[in-house]
Amino acid sequence: MGEFVWSAKYSIGNAEIDAEHQRLIELANHVASLAANNEQLARIKQYIVALYDYVKTHFQHEEEYMLALGYPQYEEHKKLHEGIIAEMNAIMKHSGNLDVLVYKFKRLMNAWVLEHILLEDSRIAPRKKQEEPADSPASEAN
Repeated sequence: MGEFVWSAKYSIGNAEIDAEHQRLIELANHVASLAANNEQLARIKQYIVALYDYVKTHFQHEEEYMLALGYPQYEEHKKLHEGIIAEMNAIMKHSGNLDVLVYKFKRLMNAWVLEHILLEDSRIAPRKKQEEPADSPASEAN
């Protein structure tokens, strides 16, 4: 897994959610760096647990945001979050060798960043634009 790099094109238009996505990418990159440097399994697991905790908090924030927008695919999106959490749980419970743990983590991070943030979360951004209040700066420019 190469290093993930945040780009403005990944933005969903919510500063808090975008900042959390950036932090999640930083944490994932840190875990990948530890693995690339052959850190001990216990240390890598420690950072995966930290990432897991942050992911759960982020998903809660994102779900609250989707509800506030009246996002029509909320239930489906929430199920995707639950699937990621379940997979992270399975990875954290893995007590096998470092190579297997790192492989599973990389696979999940690739899927999560490439599919979830870039595809699924990007669908929230157009909804935000549709829900822009009439007296917002964005609507006044029109």
